[in-house]
Amino acid sequence: REWSLPVSPLRGRLRARLPCQISVRPLDPQRCPGADRVLVAVTGGGSPERRECVRVEYDEALGQVAIVADEADSQTAVDVRTPVKFDLDIKTSGTGCVKIQKIECDNCRIETEKGTSVLQSIKSHKIDIRTNGGKVIGLGTLYGNTDIQATEKGSVNIEKLQGTSINISTEDGLLKTKYLYAESSCLSSVTGDILLGSIHGNTSLQTTAGSITVDSSDGSLKASTLHGTIDVFVSQLRKVDLKSQKGSITIKVPASLKAYLELSGRKVDVSSEIQLKETQSASKDNHVTISGHMNQGNETDKWIKADAQSGKVCLKSQSWIQSVKLKS
Repeated sequence: REWSLPVSPLRGRLRARLPCQISVRPLDPQRCPGADRVLVAVTGGGSPERRECVRVEYDEALGQVAIVADEADSQTAVDVRTPVKFDLDIKTSGTGCVKIQKIECDNCRIETEKGTSVLQSIKSHKIDIRTNGGKVIGLGTLYGNTDIQATEKGSVNIEKLQGTSINISTEDGLLKTKYLYAESSCLSSVTGDILLGSIHGNTSLQTTAGSITVDSSDGSLKASTLHGTIDVFVSQLRKVDLKSQKGSITIKVPASLKAYLELSGRKVDVSSEIQLKETQSASKDNHVTISGHMNQGNETDKWIKADAQSGKVCLKSQSWIQSVKLKS
């Protein structure tokens, strides 16, 4: 079944409530140069009757295209082509998957149960994604203020995030991104690991049992975990604050980094190639604290503090080139 609905190319909204998969992408500019249509095609499913369950309506006053199906077969697929600037409000049930490609809008809201959400090159003022056990996959760049929540074993794996504010949380699932550029980011998980590539800006990371790994941090970083380990390469910094109650902390820095350091744990190990000046060392209740200046004496706005209450703190020298080679 197919629909062709005349819409405004300047504003519009797609609202979908489906128990099956849906894909959304821009109109082909050669086939529809005016970008004034929404094309909907329904395929698959066990029988024509099941495809008939999909209803498509357009409300001109609201500028809204609504796609609704209560009893469509989970094998049914809904394919939608919209003007490139079109708001999205999509909710699927069961294992219904969502795939969005190259859309620009003010608001992009997606909610799934166990279905996978795949977003490729999205630019939106606000990106809001919820899943209750499904995967959230980002290809290319997700550009905009982003809020992602994945409950149960739902996981988040995004190539590049860019925005003013980024908030992502998982429960038992992995949280992974290759590039993160944001003024303010808050990423958290309960038992899932947080794996980050290159991060920029003010970043806060928190887990209960999952480990935290950062390939390269440029900016202010606050990371805390109850049972997990922390492994961070600090390429450039303002303030870095790392805490693990029961795990160990490994900090890798370029030999030329200028910073004040305060490291404390059951054991503190500073590699021989790092020279600390004005070093102070204290020991109390099986807890060692070592502080000192690395390559500078008086800067107070650049510091690294690491506290592993029951574990070990290691400070190592590593170049950015080494970090890239180790990663690849």
